[in-house]
Amino acid sequence: MKTAIPLVARQKSDAERNLAVFISSARNATTAFGAGLEFDADCWDVTEFYAIKGHANSKHGTITIHFTQRLRDGGTPFCRPLAGFARAYVRRQLANRSSSSFTYAITAFRALDTAIQECAISSLSDCDAHVFNPAAEVIRSGSAFGDNNSAGSVLAVIARFLDEKGFVYAPLHNWSYPRVRKATSGRVGPEFEQRRQAKMPDQAALDGLAQAFHLATEPRDILITSVSAILCSAPERINEVMALPDNCEVEQSGKDERVHLGLRWAGSKGASDHIKWILPGMADVVREALTRIRRITESAREMARWYEQNPAKLYLPQDLEHLRGKELLTLEEVWQIANLSPDKRIVRGWMRKNRLPFAHIDLNHPIRGWIQIYAARFADVERHIVGMLPPGFPMYDERRGMRYSQALLVIPEGLFGNRGSSTGNRCMFEVVKYHHIGCALGQNKHAGSMTVFQRVGIDPEGKLELRSHQFRHWLNTMAQSASLSQLDIAKWSGRANIHHNRSYDHMTSEEIVTKIRDAVGDHAKAIGPLATVPKNLPVTRAEFAEMAVPTAHVTLYGFCVHDFTTTPCEIFRKCLDCREHVCIKGIPDNTGRIRQALDAARDSLAKAKKAVSQNAYGAEDWVTTHQAAVDRLEQLLAILTDRTIADGAIVQLNSNSTYSLSEGALLDRLHLDGTGAEMLADLETTARLP
Repeated sequence: MKTAIPLVARQKSDAERNLAVFISSARNATTAFGAGLEFDADCWDVTEFYAIKGHANSKHGTITIHFTQRLRDGGTPFCRPLAGFARAYVRRQLANRSSSSFTYAITAFRALDTAIQECAISSLSDCDAHVFNPAAEVIRSGSAFGDNNSAGSVLAVIARFLDEKGFVYAPLHNWSYPRVRKATSGRVGPEFEQRRQAKMPDQAALDGLAQAFHLATEPRDILITSVSAILCSAPERINEVMALPDNCEVEQSGKDERVHLGLRWAGSKGASDHIKWILPGMADVVREALTRIRRITESAREMARWYEQNPAKLYLPQDLEHLRGKELLTLEEVWQIANLSPDKRIVRGWMRKNRLPFAHIDLNHPIRGWIQIYAARFADVERHIVGMLPPGFPMYDERRGMRYSQALLVIPEGLFGNRGSSTGNRCMFEVVKYHHIGCALGQNKHAGSMTVFQRVGIDPEGKLELRSHQFRHWLNTMAQSASLSQLDIAKWSGRANIHHNRSYDHMTSEEIVTKIRDAVGDHAKAIGPLATVPKNLPVTRAEFAEMAVPTAHVTLYGFCVHDFTTTPCEIFRKCLDCREHVCIKGIPDNTGRIRQALDAARDSLAKAKKAVSQNAYGAEDWVTTHQAAVDRLEQLLAILTDRTIADGAIVQLNSNSTYSLSEGALLDRLHLDGTGAEMLADLETTARLP
């Protein structure tokens, strides 16, 4: 009987061979994450690798990479066709990047793993667009916002990498993540309110935080409320607060002879280091917060300075210095050094857990005679505690050359623990970690963590909670409502990309309407018909503003103030030709869309002129139409890019002889009656009134 020999295309066999060589090289010839890395493990602990590089995240917890699905999805390891490549890709391509880059890469791999199994693919070399398309859908369905462009972009990078390296049979160089066009960030409805509530701090929690700042007495509570006070004064990320140096204040006299307070901040996400000026109303609060923090953390900096000079010796406070000359320590002396509860059983358990050998001291007991009691060798205790020095010591931040003895948020080890003294370990220090602040503000209260509000007695039921990043959203939204320029908001926030301001703008439609109404009749705040209030109105300016601007909703280019309770849109959403459309100067995304619309209009005008040169029937009318659109957009763009006009100005263009359906019907009626020419001017004037 003859045996069937399967025929495999050369391109496919070459792809499989290239893929196998790549995985083998990553496993055996690459030393990223350490030469002893267990390559085939489903979870990599790479904390030590990033600690050596001075990465900030390594100081605030472990850094792990999981090559599995999420726990809520079963936590199963990646399928065989993908697992080896995913590990090799991370080790070869991402090892020299920030640890945050793994988040999106693993999300992309999880989606690809799901798609491979759904498509029953037996080899990664068989992956094509029919596999990556459902993977993109998995990414979208797994996002709370209906899309995840960051993970989708990484998925596209992986597709191009597979193609460029010859790891796949079918071409993938043209595959891209199909982005979903985002809505215009509507400011009404339950979706907006849900998004706003998730990003903005609750007012009750802010009020509770102010109370906690004054009521806190325990060092850990004082530290948390003081850090929160700093976050309330400047829109910074929590990791930037962690990197504050001890001497972070900068004071400068302004033109008004007032002394302004600033803090030296370490930039992140592409932004450079900078000085951030504190809101004048918060300056005294920040000064008090820094004083409180230093009062708690100075002992930790003193320990760090000792260990810099004596890296192999145990630091002892003055009242325990007499123990340094002893060979054996009693259990009572051990718990004083290690900040343990005054219980011999706890000390013995601590020694067993940390594998410290027991010693014995002969003691002449007044009743029992000579007995032996448990003891510990000073050298063993010293070696264990000195071994607790953080990775990379003495450097806290290598990029900025800052040592632990210069950092603001170093604390006695165990300050946030539940053992021993509330002031923490007197012989060893640590840094404030993200979860210390997060749990104290309520991020983990559902798991039983006690919040600072509960600890100071103002929230016994545990209803109040905050997240550290909500302060940043809150301050950015206040800056938007105060019409601060987008460039100033980006600089104040330490943001490298001005377009990211949009994600931190949570002004409601009511606040937008109030802002537009406030500009009605004020030439300093508005440009166009809104800047002029008709004379001899039988109503006040405020009442006229309410009639002229009954409501506002978001458009691609600005805001529509048409009252849709009376009539629907009668010009088919040609917003840039509408007299009821307003723009606010300084919103970069809207200005960019207007610039794109101008480019499109110019392109259409050029095509219409070409058609006229070719004697195309009716082309002259299109030239007139497109020329009017180009002129209108150029006028609008000139205003929005004029540096002499302040950001936040309300811009409304004048009439351009474009009428709604009802206005057009009225004009037709007037022309039929023979009065259209005489009443046209009056109609153009009254059409702008409510």
